[in-house]
Amino acid sequence: MTDSPVEPKTSAGRRVGLGVVVLAALVGLVVVADVQLGAILAQLAAADPRYLALALVASLVAQLAWAAVSWLFLRTLDEDVSSERVGFGYLAGTFAKQVLPFGHAGGVPLLAYVFSSDLKLDYRQTFAAVTASELVIFCSSLVVAAVGFGWYLLTTPVGSGLGAVVVVGTAGLVVGLVGVARYGRGTLSRTARLLAAVGRVTLGRLVPSVRPRLAADAVDRGVAGFFETFDRATADRSVVARAAAIALVGWVLFTLPLYFGFLAVGYTMPLALSLLLVPAGGLATLLPTPGGLGGTEVGTAAVLVVLTGATVDVVAAAVLLYRFASYWFVVAVGGASSLYLSVGLTDLRPSGK
Repeated sequence: MTDSPVEPKTSAGRRVGLGVVVLAALVGLVVVADVQLGAILAQLAAADPRYLALALVASLVAQLAWAAVSWLFLRTLDEDVSSERVGFGYLAGTFAKQVLPFGHAGGVPLLAYVFSSDLKLDYRQTFAAVTASELVIFCSSLVVAAVGFGWYLLTTPVGSGLGAVVVVGTAGLVVGLVGVARYGRGTLSRTARLLAAVGRVTLGRLVPSVRPRLAADAVDRGVAGFFETFDRATADRSVVARAAAIALVGWVLFTLPLYFGFLAVGYTMPLALSLLLVPAGGLATLLPTPGGLGGTEVGTAAVLVVLTGATVDVVAAAVLLYRFASYWFVVAVGGASSLYLSVGLTDLRPSGK
């Protein structure tokens, strides 16, 4: 098993500082806007629990859909991989991604570690399979966001031309990402060799035992093994097509809690906005703050107040319901899954496919 790359301290420090500044600015906006907590609590108390229940179900099924995408690619390594254990593993990995700083940046290594440890698979091969699955899921999020953006622009006075440009541009971005993943191998190989060379003259002097693992031939074998597994995982076009379809369904389901959150407080928002804002909200994960600190909630609410015209208390209540379903509920289920996989009660673990 290989360790995941560690971000340089200076770069990490800058990103942490930026995250703190942005979070403080968002909290300041809430104070300046004089948000009435009592009005928000009143909206939450009057919320329709049926829509909250639908939001919870949609969030959980979305996670299971993305787990199914991972399962499809992991089956290229071992056809007997248990779908149930992959589901638990995906939820446990999601828990780690959500609560840890830099969790999303390290999402693939985290998931690969969970899967390889629990399913007794080779880490490098698992890493390549998880990379393929996460690439499909990420590209699906761009497609859903593009559809939502185009749909919203086509149904507003902004005009249809801009919507078409956005859709075409996002589709081009998806194609470009796939092309880079498939054909940018020379760049990745050269980058890996460069990083290994730096590691040999820095970390290798402090820990001599790692020098053989950073040798040029060892790095070349590792990169070649990664691409071999990646090719095997994506060789079957029917598998990729099924994975893409399931990932799209997962993203559509994951956008519904925001829509249901507004319905719960008696306001109907354009579904197109939900399709756009939920995938676009993933940009917030570029900041190294753990989830649940309020940055996503405040940012989403600010955008929705402008775009929907609803009052601040209605939007805030709807966004809190959305985040409860899409974040806190998922974290709770993921934490339970992580505990389930770690306690070692093998007689309680699912053993079937």
